Amino acid sequence: MVQTAETLLAPAHEPAGSRYRVEELQGRAAFEALRDEWNGLLARGPVDVPFARHEWISAWLDAFAPDAPLRVLVARTRAGRAAGMAPLLLQRERGVTRLVAPANDHSCRVEWVLGEDAPGAVAALWGHLRDRIRWDVLVLRDVPREGPTSVLLEAAARADRHLAGRWESLRTPYVELSEKGAEERTSAKFRANLRRRARRLGELGAVALTRVDGAEGLDVALAEFFALEASGWKGQGGTAIALAQPLVQFYARIARDAAQRGALAVRALTLDGRAIAVHLGVVHRGVYYLPKTAYDERLGQVSPGQLLQREVLAECEARGLSRFDFLGPDMEWKRDWAPAHAPHDWLYVYRPSFAGRAMHTLKHRVRPAVKEALSWWR
Repeated sequence: MVQTAETLLAPAHEPAGSRYRVEELQGRAAFEALRDEWNGLLARGPVDVPFARHEWISAWLDAFAPDAPLRVLVARTRAGRAAGMAPLLLQRERGVTRLVAPANDHSCRVEWVLGEDAPGAVAALWGHLRDRIRWDVLVLRDVPREGPTSVLLEAAARADRHLAGRWESLRTPYVELSEKGAEERTSAKFRANLRRRARRLGELGAVALTRVDGAEGLDVALAEFFALEASGWKGQGGTAIALAQPLVQFYARIARDAAQRGALAVRALTLDGRAIAVHLGVVHRGVYYLPKTAYDERLGQVSPGQLLQREVLAECEARGLSRFDFLGPDMEWKRDWAPAHAPHDWLYVYRPSFAGRAMHTLKHRVRPAVKEALSWWR
């Protein structure tokens, strides 16, 4: 029974055979009330990444889906301790009901918030989804292929004879940091090019590296970053952050949250005091994440972005960080650093109904076959 528009949708449900009961909450007020419990659970579990933090998702919702119907499933022990949480948006279109993760191109990756017993928590959350909510397709985008949410959810769904399918979305590059410097793992030709370009840049003026780790100087640093990104092809193509207020709002909020908790890492390479390459970075649990970067494309011949990347990697190694995560898709400039790659997928789960089977067939059988045929023909 619904009590209010911002609270528990129905009495807590305990899936058969589960150690946990599951609450189904709706609305932003109910979500905001979970903040401390949410982040505490995340810190105890296997997927403590900044993109799953309560503040990140709250900023995303405000920027991109302020009015979307939000459901949050919370698996709890009988004593009331949280074991898993899953935020989902409800979408209805053309007679199809979709439950989707709150995510887009700016989310980086998706994981449910899981504690020490990830298998038990996912099983309970899935049991509630299966038995208590009406939907035709469940969609989680950019889930790490080997991550617990991806692996456990698909296994649980298939065990219950639900249909599942995947589309690869990203192959995200990352560099493991060790005693051997990241730069030393690159090719000799690339290192020689970096040295030559650094000399050429030095001939153009005074080169310096600036750092912003807290609130002081952050507004100026963000303004420089937004302006630099908009000065190049993204500005010309209409996709720059500065051209869309929701994007400005989102990145400013995640930067301020990171600054408040000591996780911010804005790094800028400057030429005569002017920013020519900027990293908007976040350091979390020993990993440097790079949500956004920009460089002055007019200086492309001296590769300011790669020169800044070299400086940031050296700093990460000096700080004893374990990994540099480029985030996003594989790109040529990232491959210069000889990274490994982590595959991410769109994960789809379908009800074993007529509509679900039809959607699964079209998306995961017919569409791939057509794509392969077109590729062969071309």
